[in-house]
Amino acid sequence: MNATLQSSNDQVERLLTAAVSTDSLELPPPPQIAAEIMRLTRGEAGGDAGADASAAQLAQLIQRDLSLAGQVMRVANSALYARRTPVVTLPQAIAWLGIREIRNIAFAVAIHGQVYNTTYFRHEMADLWRESVTTALFAQEVARLKRRNVESAYLCGLLHRVGMAVILNRAGAAAIKHGINPEPGQILSLAARHESRVGTHVSIAWSLPPAVAAAIAHWRNPPDAELSRTEVMEVALARQISDEMRTPGVGGELPDSMLGPVSRWMDELSIYPDELFTIMAQRAAITATAESYT
Repeated sequence: MNATLQSSNDQVERLLTAAVSTDSLELPPPPQIAAEIMRLTRGEAGGDAGADASAAQLAQLIQRDLSLAGQVMRVANSALYARRTPVVTLPQAIAWLGIREIRNIAFAVAIHGQVYNTTYFRHEMADLWRESVTTALFAQEVARLKRRNVESAYLCGLLHRVGMAVILNRAGAAAIKHGINPEPGQILSLAARHESRVGTHVSIAWSLPPAVAAAIAHWRNPPDAELSRTEVMEVALARQISDEMRTPGVGGELPDSMLGPVSRWMDELSIYPDELFTIMAQRAAITATAESYT
């Protein structure tokens, strides 16, 4: 490596390290609309009358933001959720999918606009968002199959890489400020060193549930998780499923990529090969639905 390139790499590393240092780290606030949606729907299970009132209020809240409403409707009509007759109104979508499902969709769309929408590293951020949504959708299907907390699994998958999103935002801002043009691969490599720490700061600042914080900290090595191991392993397994491009093996055989550590995660989650194949069969619908979130 020549001296000029080394000097440039060192400059980028210094700028990124400064941008995400604990003292100067500027975290985005949690999306206001997402907080309002969560607060409004927190008690929707308190009876039919309360659920009906919450549904009406939720529709009114989402409709205040035309862009959000349009995106929620697009996801509600996507491959994973669609019914034979298209959903054409928000009340209809809420009645079809339920308050919790619409809340998850609206929360995801709000997070995208607040954190993942950037003018710098746009391609890398789009890939990161697609990865996060796909993981969330697979994680909820894993949880649904075993009758576990579907909403928690979804949020863990959606936010498990929020630290990287914040870093890319901060790195982009630093690049613009200092007039440099770093290679995306270099930034991603450097950012990996800081992702878990920054993600933990986000989980604290946003008061995220403990399971989400655990997924952020341990998704790369689930056995390290002492708390919320189930949710962490659901995220790790969901990522592996979304990465698996080949057709599952015939006669109950798992693809090579699902052996080794992944098979141990499956054992701990009580996921059997035939159940895994059932989830993997939804890959096309989930991939298409993930695209509708942008």
